[in-house]
Amino acid sequence: MTRISSCRTWRRLPGPVLAALAVIAALTAAPVSAAASTGTGPATETSLGQAFEAGRHIPGSDIAGIRPGTLHTGTAAGTEWAIASFTPSASAGKQAAAGFQDGAATGVFKYLSGTWRLVTTGPYGCGEGLPGTLKTAWGLADPASCTGTIATQRAAAKRALSALPAAQAGPDQSIASLALSQVGVSDTPAVTGFALDCDPYSTLTAGFSANSDGCGYDGTLNVEDENETWCADFNKWVWEQAGVTADMNTLNAGSVSFYDWAQRQGEPLAADTGTPAVGDSIVFFEPSLVGVYADHVGIVTSVNPDGTIDMVNGDFLGSTNVHVEYDTNISLTSWATMWGPGEEWFIVTPPSGAQQPAPTATMSGPRTAVTGTDSLFRAHGSERGGSVSAYYWTFGDGRTTNATGPDVTHVYSEAGTYTASVTVTSSSGTITTLTRNVTVLGASSAVAAVPSKSVWFATTPVDEYMFVRSAGGLAADTWDGASWLQVAVPGDPAPGGIAALAYPDPAADDAMTPHAYFRATDGSLAQTYLGTSGWVTQDLPGQPADNSNIVATAAAGGPEVFYEDSAGQLAESSEQSGTWTTSTLVPGGPAISPASLALADTASGPVLFAVGPAGTIRAVSDDGGSWASRGIPATTGASGRGSLAALTTSSGQAAVVYVDSGGPLAEAAETGGMAGKWNVTGLPGSPAPGGGLAATTYLLPSAVTEPFGSFPQPPGSLTPSGPAEPLGTEAFYRTASGAPAVAFDDGTGWRTAALPGTADAITGASAYPVAYQPMQLFGSTASGLTEDTTSGAPSGTWTAQALPGTPAAFADRVVLYAATPADDTAALSAAAAAGLPAGQVTTSFATAWDDTLSGGYLLFAVGQAAINALEYNTCGWDNPSADIAGSTPFDYVTRPLNALIPAGLFMDGAASTASLTPQRAADLVYFAVHGALPPGVTSVPAAAAPARACAGSPS
Repeated sequence: MTRISSCRTWRRLPGPVLAALAVIAALTAAPVSAAASTGTGPATETSLGQAFEAGRHIPGSDIAGIRPGTLHTGTAAGTEWAIASFTPSASAGKQAAAGFQDGAATGVFKYLSGTWRLVTTGPYGCGEGLPGTLKTAWGLADPASCTGTIATQRAAAKRALSALPAAQAGPDQSIASLALSQVGVSDTPAVTGFALDCDPYSTLTAGFSANSDGCGYDGTLNVEDENETWCADFNKWVWEQAGVTADMNTLNAGSVSFYDWAQRQGEPLAADTGTPAVGDSIVFFEPSLVGVYADHVGIVTSVNPDGTIDMVNGDFLGSTNVHVEYDTNISLTSWATMWGPGEEWFIVTPPSGAQQPAPTATMSGPRTAVTGTDSLFRAHGSERGGSVSAYYWTFGDGRTTNATGPDVTHVYSEAGTYTASVTVTSSSGTITTLTRNVTVLGASSAVAAVPSKSVWFATTPVDEYMFVRSAGGLAADTWDGASWLQVAVPGDPAPGGIAALAYPDPAADDAMTPHAYFRATDGSLAQTYLGTSGWVTQDLPGQPADNSNIVATAAAGGPEVFYEDSAGQLAESSEQSGTWTTSTLVPGGPAISPASLALADTASGPVLFAVGPAGTIRAVSDDGGSWASRGIPATTGASGRGSLAALTTSSGQAAVVYVDSGGPLAEAAETGGMAGKWNVTGLPGSPAPGGGLAATTYLLPSAVTEPFGSFPQPPGSLTPSGPAEPLGTEAFYRTASGAPAVAFDDGTGWRTAALPGTADAITGASAYPVAYQPMQLFGSTASGLTEDTTSGAPSGTWTAQALPGTPAAFADRVVLYAATPADDTAALSAAAAAGLPAGQVTTSFATAWDDTLSGGYLLFAVGQAAINALEYNTCGWDNPSADIAGSTPFDYVTRPLNALIPAGLFMDGAASTASLTPQRAADLVYFAVHGALPPGVTSVPAAAAPARACAGSPS
């Protein structure tokens, strides 16, 4: 058996934090000597508890204390180490307590610079991360229980499976057979940590998280994996496949739910008592928390003559990947101590008699969808002798719409493959779970939006990349939710359009990845994208014409890029299975204006629009295997003035916005496919000639969504179905006065609104269809790019700002954050002394959060209130990640630095003596900018430690 993951359902320690902790170790002072041992007294317990809170990023109120008998401290190679296992508090609640499962309650710590730091979490009995001498001294080293390979386990499971009786004898034997058949099924992508824990069973059981972001496809079970700790999900799936139906609606991703299920069945639950049988589930508990949270649940597949058992366990970490594990010849009494001294186990027996049939159910919905459009899903269930009480939906993207009825709509915000699921629950508690894979297409736009991976692998907040030309070639203006920053990226674009596209790129481990497509100065088509090791640029097949616009889509098989080629023909370059090819779409077709090319996605494929001869608008699409070009009739006559703006309507149809021959704005929307049905509508607004256009759909503020960090309730305890996610349509243009404006329809008819900025031309718009994300309009002026943004409706308040025009120097990335007026004064003084402008000082907690999260800034928290807020957020201030009060994803560094540090870390700019904070902040910031302490300064005042105390204000 190998190292073990957490099956918790609430929080997880993210990979960036684990990596950051390792970086902290390298950045801090030399190890403490053996003579400096802190022992195991109350002061050490308090310090370790604070380090556990900080490393796990959980509220201190969720922690009751250290589990008796688990605290050890000792020294190896001159460094002091500790191990301790913590118990959840009585007030934590079951979901929060589940965050302590499967070793997540145990921390291994290092003593560095006078402070305990969490190194890693893992099962107590394995002592993962500790030096071998200490594991032996503390009785934790057990290679037989903590090592193994997936290959050997899979081979042993196959032998055990072949030895089972040919005729399956009831559900118990079926459970064992199914469990053994899954041994070796692993996470996609492969991981050796638990920040990203992508498995198919959470998908198949409609798990709490329902988040496929960053996850790959499981070709065996034919679903997109989802990111959730999954030992209980695996057990539930095996039971369901084996025909267990009784009260299945009470089982969820928490291991304790199996104990609760047994209580409902009236089973005699006694600790460490009974003889396990094939098919049983074994639930493991800390004695004081039986029924509150369970450490793990596994399935018995064999009972051996000597009284030992064989078990199959979901979500175990091996040397190469998280997987379904097979553990043989184990004694439950000794194996249970892996979770801690005195660990108790309970036998949960599946029903042995005839089972009530599960509901009969069907599910329908799109196989292909488009970002920013309504996708309709339907389910129908029936139960003989009963009724259907709930429909519980997940969509694979971490977002829900309180969707619990039989008919629901959902708006996908990102391209990729997702597995939608519905659990149909009967009045008797039986369930049927159905899944449906959905390929979501997405068109290029002004910016490529990708979810931040720094916190819990949530789909929000998003990072944005707008690709621009700079003096050195290509650059990306990046937005982290608070600040724009320009960074130089490889690529040498010629004049013409640049397409920004985000999609799950296999070259970047199937993560959502920003791409730029452009005509290079050598005349070839080229791309630049953010790979796993940094930015990459490469030439692609294809020769775009000079000044041709470039448009692209994230299609089902891979990216497709469209342009007018050097021969004056509409052409496509596309990638399939890593190979790029190019082709001409409509040989000999009507000539088009290359700069006017625009693209709208539909479920049946992209539709291209361009201005053709005599100012007509041409629509080009794949018409049954060959591309066809058709003119769009316009009631007032189309005009070639300005550009075209394509969009996909909420119903999934292609549309194009243009300026008609009389001057007003107009829209032609597809109503009957390319057979010739177009609905042409005059829109309010009079664009200035040559000012450019942009159009998109947007999620109305009344859309019902749940921010990440709030989990849906298990099937059987759901609220009535919420409304469909409403979408509006908006078109941006430049007025004769030079100001941008928007025409929009929020379902009550078309209206217009003026925007505050100025622009010589409209360059693009973005409206990421997720609640709490802004809509943005981008324009260009002689001095560079501008942005108008609003977080509400188009009729609401817009703000304007200029985007950076040159790549940022390191000094531009130094930010100071203060949470009180006095500390703000100190921060402004420190910035001035280092030669930084006052604009690089912020008093906004949300801005400090985003800048720390992005990794693009070296952020100094100036003063006790600021470090408290970023380390704990005890005040419960709102934050962009919708993280729970009393926790943050951040940690801190204390020594002077003049380089960027990993995402999730901030600089501690508070002094242990409060009156010395201005001096400490000034010394650290000066060192960051100049690489040396200020003249005459030889040491920096000692750092204060963050405290779990509420102080200051969020802005």
